[in-house]
Amino acid sequence: MQLPVPAFRKRFDIFGLPVDFVSGAPALLDAVDRAYGDWPSGGADEAARIEIRLDLRELGEAEEDIRVDGPRLTLRGDGGVGEADAETGKARAIVAPRLVDDPAGLAARVTDTLLLFLLTRADRTPLHAAGVMLGRTAVALAGPSGSGKSTLTLAAMERGLPILSDDTLYIQLRPSLTVWGFRRPLHVFPEDAPRFTQGLRSRGGKLKAVVPAARAAFAESGAERVAVVLLERGESLALARLDAEATLAGLARLEPGFDLLARQSAEAARALAAGGGWRLTLSRDPGAAIDFLRERLPFEREG
Repeated sequence: MQLPVPAFRKRFDIFGLPVDFVSGAPALLDAVDRAYGDWPSGGADEAARIEIRLDLRELGEAEEDIRVDGPRLTLRGDGGVGEADAETGKARAIVAPRLVDDPAGLAARVTDTLLLFLLTRADRTPLHAAGVMLGRTAVALAGPSGSGKSTLTLAAMERGLPILSDDTLYIQLRPSLTVWGFRRPLHVFPEDAPRFTQGLRSRGGKLKAVVPAARAAFAESGAERVAVVLLERGESLALARLDAEATLAGLARLEPGFDLLARQSAEAARALAAGGGWRLTLSRDPGAAIDFLRERLPFEREG
């Protein structure tokens, strides 16, 4: 008789939601702990909103293939195969044993994809913007790819400002507006990277240098106050106030990858733009732009 494999569990509070990782392989959950241990450990007094079950098994070689069909996602690659169902908030995956010793690879190849798919279907809508903190206010730096979001985030981090993300923020609307960032390395163009990086990676069709960011560099939690700053290129720094309509127009353009949740994205953009925003004209120096914002926006002093 085959006895059931005991299930071990790790719980984290991610974006304010209890997330359970479940597996019969303790070594695999140790890798999960190293990949997500910078998030608070969730309490056991409520049911998990998201559950991800993981099993270990040798897998053959396969090109990465991620497909979304309504509320379901399927993932296939040489690191793992899996599926997630937004209607139940549950996912499961088979993971290649080699990823037990590679927590960053486990997250990048398997679990981040499943986790973020479920989070973004649980009122955590992705917005194509970077986020840095000025006091208690999250400054959402929005613009198309190549507009300077990542280099501004790196400059903010180098100045000791807490950061949320260099590329994607997650917008929670209920019960109140909260802006979250996912704690992962920054990605900047190689010519803008500092001396120490973790190699190169293709992101959005462009080759980027991977810049590690320590846990202490990130904001401790989500932000309930947000200011939208739309980015444009120019010769000298300038900051102009925008009304709600102009701010919404700058947020409403959905690039590929951010257009799967069109209705939710429109709702999130309207909430962020309700109080208006700013347009920041960038010079060639991202550090000067961060200093410029700190001098002219009141949020750090208010915090």
